[in-house]
Amino acid sequence: MRARALLADAARLGRSPWAIALGLTAVAGVALRVWAYRSVAGTPNADEAVVGLMVRHALHGELTTFYWAQSYGGTQEVLLTVPLFALAGSSWLALRAVPIVLGAVASYLVWRVGRRTIGEPAATVAALTFWVWPAFNIYVLTHQQGFYASNVVYCPLLLLLALRVVERPDLVRVGLLGLVLGLAFWQTPQIVPVAVGIVGWTIWQQPRVLRGLPVAIPLALLGALPWIVWNAGHGWASLEQPGYGDKLHSLRLLASPVLPMIVGLRAPFSAVLLVPAALTYLAYLGLVVLFVVGAIRAWRRPRSILYVVVAVFPVVYALAPKTSLALGTPRFVVVLTPLLALLFAQLATTRVRGIAVLALACVVSVVTFARMEAWFEGTPRTVTHAEGLGPRHTVQWVPRDLGPLVDTLDRLGLDHVYAEYWTAYRLDFDTRERIVAAVSSFDGLLDDGRKAIPVPGGPSRRPDYERRVAESRHGFVFYAPTVDSVPIVPELERRGYRPHRVGTFVVYAPPGPA
Repeated sequence: MRARALLADAARLGRSPWAIALGLTAVAGVALRVWAYRSVAGTPNADEAVVGLMVRHALHGELTTFYWAQSYGGTQEVLLTVPLFALAGSSWLALRAVPIVLGAVASYLVWRVGRRTIGEPAATVAALTFWVWPAFNIYVLTHQQGFYASNVVYCPLLLLLALRVVERPDLVRVGLLGLVLGLAFWQTPQIVPVAVGIVGWTIWQQPRVLRGLPVAIPLALLGALPWIVWNAGHGWASLEQPGYGDKLHSLRLLASPVLPMIVGLRAPFSAVLLVPAALTYLAYLGLVVLFVVGAIRAWRRPRSILYVVVAVFPVVYALAPKTSLALGTPRFVVVLTPLLALLFAQLATTRVRGIAVLALACVVSVVTFARMEAWFEGTPRTVTHAEGLGPRHTVQWVPRDLGPLVDTLDRLGLDHVYAEYWTAYRLDFDTRERIVAAVSSFDGLLDDGRKAIPVPGGPSRRPDYERRVAESRHGFVFYAPTVDSVPIVPELERRGYRPHRVGTFVVYAPPGPA
């Protein structure tokens, strides 16, 4: 009888509006990812192709500390992907499985943090809100960008560990927090603005944590050991700060358009407003007021950690020079999104309000992602090489299927080519390096009477690719909209190179037999 009663209760709960709303939101999160994966916005790009190439090389024992040719961006996600490639083979799905799964892990961690800070039902709403929102996260975490999925895992994980330390500051908990801080620091420098606030809040709430520093510091150094060893041998390059940073400009861009983009008041890439301008500014002001009121009410409560970290974030964020260039996308604040989901979910003080929050999150994400997709679907006009990007980005000229281009290169007997960044590493990954593509900016040719070798230029990730292409019979791959104005094309034609149009590309093949 008791078992029947429990089953009956479970059946009633499953038919309740609350359970239905939770289930539909979970399904919506899956549907958004399928949409993002299959849409034109989900077309594989060169950045994630580089990660895929790193995984392949790691399978053969070539391990690196950072993303190729960078002094930041750890390789933990690369290592997580190695077993998938070993078992299932090299593919875009296997490559993207790790960030997608890490997004689900982050949602679980958001729920764990929520239970300690904002309680139920808000914690459950926070987890599911993060599962479906913001739309930019859906886009980023459906690609494999190297460390963005780590951002959204380490943020709530550090929050959870800090809350546990404040509850009971024993050496095990303090040491674990230190170890994870070190690992996070190696993996993603974007965690630093979050980590500073978390550490500060932990000491403020529980000064006894300082007694555990003799344990926490060595473990933090252990977690960051790959970062330390690499930098010791490379002049501490990770600490170099380029001179283009303007801190006030970074803060202004953070206020607008970056934060409006991440919350959905503006669409990433296009900056299209969600609602008319007057309503946008009113909504933005309302969010700021809610934050201030919430911070006052949270004083000395566990949920104050959410407000402290968000308040400290802009100060540290602006110290990074690259943030002064953050204009088209909110990529540098993805790390903050678990906190934003927790803050918004505080409105879900009842199940009815929780359903409303979830519905709003779903609607905003659907509308925002549709506008992002429209940006990617936009047809770029013909631009000159000097103009560069035009109204759209050259990444849009690289289709999901490179089969026709690969077939053309095979027909022409070209297994070594020069190409622009967004094409080159796609070719390398898609062909499993059967065709080796090196990056070039096509600004000029070296004075070499035997071969047409472009002057060095472009964001090269693998210098050995440039060497191998230069030493081999090679062709050139240009974008059709810009080929007529590429500086080296007249010289290539003078040397006997002939064009072959294929889709959005033009291949220039050298004279003579393959």
